[in-house]
Formats: sequence, structure tokens, C-alpha cells
Amino acid sequence: MQTLKKQTNRRRSINLTADAELVSRVRQEGGNLSALLDESMKEFLKRKELERWKEENRASFESYNRMIEETGLISDDLGVL
Repeated sequence: MQTLKKQTNRRRSINLTADAELVSRVRQEGGNLSALLDESMKEFLKRKELERWKEENRASFESYNRMIEETGLISDDLGVL
């Protein structure tokens, strides 16, 4: 009996439009359009996640910065740069 491998990265066909000149140049360079799209989407999502994290933690950053302005850094008392 054959066991089927569970596929973790399912692929999905999509239709999209792209700049024809860019597509031609990428293909001439041997680029894989699907792989480039995947990489681009991952980077986009990383940037969005970082932006969301910064916004969610903005109040903490501001509070910490106020504390440093008021009391200074611990290293100031120790003479550490």
C-alpha cells in the first residue's frame, strides 16, 4: 500500500498581470517567476508584521525612552560606553 505524502506547501495557480518588459528580462536571466513572487510575498508579509509589532509596542518604546531621559542609562553610573 502506498502512503501519500502530506504536502505542507500547497501550490495554487493564479492569474496576474505584470510589466511585460520585467517578465522578459527575468526570463532572460533564468529567473523563476513563481519563486520570485513567493519571495516577494514573504518579504511583504515580514514588513507588515514588523510594522504591526512596532505599532503594538509603540507605547512601551515611548515609556522606556521617557524613563531613560529622566533617569539615564544604568551604564552611565558604571562608566560603561
